[in-house]
Parts: sequence; C-alpha cells; structure tokens
Amino acid sequence: MEQKKTHKNVHKTSFIDILNLAAPQTWTGSVTPALISLAMSYHRQQRLDFVMAICLFIVVLFMQSAVNAFDDYADFVKGTDTLDNSPDAEDAVIVYGMKPKTALLLGFLFLFIALIPGIYIVMVRGIAPLVIGIIGAVVLMCYAFGPFPISYLPLGELFCGFVMGGLIPLVGVTMQTGTVDYFVLVEAIPPIMGMSINMFSNNGCDIARDLPAGRKTLACIIGQKKTDALYRILLILWVLSPALILAAQQRWISVLVYCLASLAFVHLVVRQFRRQLGPKERDGVMTGATTLVSLVGLAYSFAMVVG
Repeated sequence: MEQKKTHKNVHKTSFIDILNLAAPQTWTGSVTPALISLAMSYHRQQRLDFVMAICLFIVVLFMQSAVNAFDDYADFVKGTDTLDNSPDAEDAVIVYGMKPKTALLLGFLFLFIALIPGIYIVMVRGIAPLVIGIIGAVVLMCYAFGPFPISYLPLGELFCGFVMGGLIPLVGVTMQTGTVDYFVLVEAIPPIMGMSINMFSNNGCDIARDLPAGRKTLACIIGQKKTDALYRILLILWVLSPALILAAQQRWISVLVYCLASLAFVHLVVRQFRRQLGPKERDGVMTGATTLVSLVGLAYSFAMVVG
C-alpha cells in the first residue's frame, strides 16, 4: 500500500521522460556561468575560441543533466519525493513511473557524454581543465549521494553555488586562455551567490517536505521566518554584487553599464523580494529566481565585455 503512495505504475521510458529527468528548466544554472566565463575571457584577451566555447556548453549542460538525474534518484530512494508531495512529473520523474535503475543509468550516460569533449580539451589545454572538472564532478556526486549528501546539509547551497557559479567560470576561462587564473573566483562571486540563492529559494519553499525526510538544510535549521528574512538580504546583496566587484576593479564604465542594464529587471527584483517562500508560492519563487539568475548574469557579462 505504501508503494502506491510513493510510485505510480512503471511505464516504458519515453523521450519526454528523459527530457524531464535532464530538467532543461534548470539549465540556466550552468549556461549563465558559462556565458560569464566567455565574457571574462574576452575581457582578458579580446578574442574567443569558439570550439572551446562549444565544448564548454556540452560539458556543463550534460553535467547539469547528470546531477538532476542523480538528485531525482536520491530523492526517490530516500523518500523525499512521493506522490503526496510531488504534484509535478517534471520534478519527480521516478515517482511518475520511470524505473529507478533507468534514471540512475541515464545519469551516468549524461555524465559520460559530458566527458567526451574532455579528450579534446585535455589535448589542447592540458590537464588543468580536467582537474577542475573532476573536482566539480566529485562535489556534485556528493551533493546527492553518500551517507551524508551535501544537499541534506546546511552548506548545500554554498557548495552548489561554488561548483556551478565558481568552477564553471574558472574552467571556462582556463579553456579559453590556457592558464588557470584564480582571480576568476573573485569575479565569480555574483554567479556563486546567484546559484546559492537559487538553491536557497528551493530549500526555503520545501521546508515542510524536507523536515520529515531528515534533511538538515539551512532553511530547515533556522525555520521559515528567518529563512524569509535572510533570503531578502541575500537577494539584494546578490543583485548589487556585480557593481561592487566591478567598482573594486575601478572599471567604472562597466559599473555604469551594469547599473543601466539592471533597470530592465529591477521590477522583477522587487517582486521577488515581496514573495513569501513556501509551497503555495513555490512555482512563482523558483521561476522568479531562475529568471533573475539569467538576467543578472547577462547584465554582468555585458558590462564586463563593454568595459
């Protein structure tokens, strides 16, 4: 009887199931830092290697898809996702009929595809991009698996933000320039914050679902009221962070360009600031957060290139 509550009848896996498992609605989380890395690279050398850029996008998209598959698998196995609390098949593919083993195998397939361009990257740029990629892959695997998955811990958002928002720009610049420039991690503070806040949005809306599953996310520990307050503070700091980073480098034209570009989405920031985190507003919160990740990232990238 319990199995019927947590899993629908297994059906033959379709292309739509595979696409839902890959969760393209989350791809902005990897595409945006990749675009930022291209802007950083162009600022450094006034040119781009388009073959390397294509390789970067293949790697990050399939790595993101692999993480989504592994996360879906882990949440089903641990009982976090059930028919009772997962109304959307796009967010809980296994719950809605995909075999858990199929989802796990697809996750490894996505990971394998992501590694294919790595052969060319290593041949051209050496082992440094591979090492950075392996570090990111290990952290992301630990995000969903192990006795204490990172996604179940208070620092899960920060780890995810560092890998997606920090290591993607670092490996992207390394692929373009051929050198490892650790200052990229300083310039990547805005996407690191953006990805962390995006995850914090998700966890802040899922407190009621995560607590029974034993998750110890930051939102679960501090409670809904403090989560809402902290979220609003971080939201403002994040939107301001590109201007602060550029100002610290005395790139005043870039600061002006970012501030002007931000006028196009300031109303979305205000709307997001006013939202209450929780299951009722989850769709609006997550859509708003994902949209802002893209818009802030695009404005930051444009400001870096122009300035």
